[in-house]
Amino acid sequence: MKKQIFSVLLALLAFGAVWAKGGKQAAVVEEDYVLKIGYPVEGGLCEAPFYIAIAKGFYEAEGLKYEWVNLEPGTAMNLLTNGQIDVTNNLLATLIQPIANGLDVKIPLGIHTGCVKVLVSPDSPIRTAADFRPVNGVKKKIGVPSLNSSTKVIPSRVLAGLGLKVDGDNADVEWIIYPSAELPLALERGLVDAIGSGDPAASIVEQEGKGRVVINNATDPGLENEICCVAPFRSATIAAHPEAAAKFIRAIQKASKWVSENPDETTQILYENRYIAGDPKVNAGVLKTFNYFASVSLARVAIERNTRDLQKIGLVTDDVDVDALVNNTFYAVPGVPDSL
Repeated sequence: MKKQIFSVLLALLAFGAVWAKGGKQAAVVEEDYVLKIGYPVEGGLCEAPFYIAIAKGFYEAEGLKYEWVNLEPGTAMNLLTNGQIDVTNNLLATLIQPIANGLDVKIPLGIHTGCVKVLVSPDSPIRTAADFRPVNGVKKKIGVPSLNSSTKVIPSRVLAGLGLKVDGDNADVEWIIYPSAELPLALERGLVDAIGSGDPAASIVEQEGKGRVVINNATDPGLENEICCVAPFRSATIAAHPEAAAKFIRAIQKASKWVSENPDETTQILYENRYIAGDPKVNAGVLKTFNYFASVSLARVAIERNTRDLQKIGLVTDDVDVDALVNNTFYAVPGVPDSL
């Protein structure tokens, strides 16, 4: 009997040793996890903190091991879903519909405000968003790169707020699809009455005197303090590697603060490293209209506002439970401050 008890005790001790060893191995795996960060081939000012985190060593300072993954236009969510990337930067307005349709991501951080404009030709009679109402039954045509782009969704929210019907039968405006690079030409040739564009491309059109801004989510009332860009994570990554996620988020918060305090140096670094095209001085002027503060709590606010607005417009169906969507999508990663 004593022999059996002794054998059992030995077995339990052996199990405990294996369990402890497994725990240590799990910790090593967590520490050694290489976070795959997706970034666009053609970067924009929205990604500035991602690049500055490299240039200023913020990722390394947090002890984050990472890998950069090139993103071709329109591929981010597919790569996020299948695990080829863990996190990226994305305009929140374009994520709400896919999330409502089942896209499984977590959004733990909002990065900045601003970056979307609607421009008309310099001599256009359109002076404000209210002027997009039809005149004598004639609808205004707005050129956008896609019907799910932020440059279509954000103006839709503004126009709907003024009482215009933006989609479906008897819509008050007509959305015309053009490749992003061709939008300024479509405006110049009069093929559309306005275009939706993101910075810095929108500001270049404005600086060249080829367009006049009538909607600007960096400065317009109701939008100027709302987060527009977020850092969506693959849900499985957040669950399995919360420490790596926390390191990344803290690095982006530090980088965002640095961008906010050093816009001129930021755009010079982006230019010298060929992260973003365009004149650094022009880009710095645009950056100064954004507000980089990388907030956790404001990400949740923006998710809820966008979802409710898109449901009112009809871009999110009535059967979607907004509260459930917000609670399932927003995630506050442990060990991360609300903002810096």
